[in-house]
Amino acid sequence: MFNRRTILFGIFMCFGLMKAQANGLTNLQDQPSTIQGPAVVNFWATWCAPCIKELPDLELLGQKLNGQATVYLVNFGENTKTIEAFKAKKPELFGDHTVLLKDAKMSGLKVYGLRGVPTTVLINTSGEAVESIQGMKDWGADDIVSEIKAKILP
Repeated sequence: MFNRRTILFGIFMCFGLMKAQANGLTNLQDQPSTIQGPAVVNFWATWCAPCIKELPDLELLGQKLNGQATVYLVNFGENTKTIEAFKAKKPELFGDHTVLLKDAKMSGLKVYGLRGVPTTVLINTSGEAVESIQGMKDWGADDIVSEIKAKILP
């Protein structure tokens, strides 16, 4: 019998394998930005405790990917002022191995089928979304880094 998770995964695979698009994503200066694969795209918010907890692990993932893929931190639904104030209070959560973007228009709902944050989307070298992971993970763990590489790198 199919469970809800199996059905949702099937739906995601049908719609999610389309080319990853970055409609509505901008940098903090409101300039349009695009996501280039291979990539790990994490949707987060300043009010989301699990999101905040995993930010250092995403920076570590970026270090371990060593330029083979980009880790994007996409703030979901908040404005630049809110994001910059949060970043100023907690600068240790952000580093040189991640790219900070925002999705002020919440286009990720449509483009990636998001249901909440944190959600992380894996994008391969062809620009296709190959997996969507809802919830926290230990992104810097060696086994998880290896799994991600196997899914998004040639």
